[in-house]
Amino acid sequence: MPEEPPSQGTADRSIQTSLHALAQVLREAHHLEPESQEALANLVDELSKALTPAALASSETAHLATTAAGLARALHQEASPSLLAAAKERLEQAALRAETEAPLATGIARRMVDLLADLGI
Repeated sequence: MPEEPPSQGTADRSIQTSLHALAQVLREAHHLEPESQEALANLVDELSKALTPAALASSETAHLATTAAGLARALHQEASPSLLAAAKERLEQAALRAETEAPLATGIARRMVDLLADLGI
């Protein structure tokens, strides 16, 4: 008997859990300055809390969440500057598309982009 696909609620919790876990990992990213490390981790954590099931029902908002997660992973893994810049650009584009469905999450994503710009990324 084939497995049934997970419910939307399970997927939503998975995205939120993944972002929260990535925030914890960023707190241990020793290649970043402590203040930047903490600020980025706090923003990723804040984003995980802002992404309610209602907000994640939008494909644009779900894309914003996965794009932010990809950027957090790249930061943790000390990706090359060009990969980080590309991940930042993808986050900016995802924020533009999700703006009407999830203004709070979009605002957090924009704060992440601004912080990365301040870091020279």
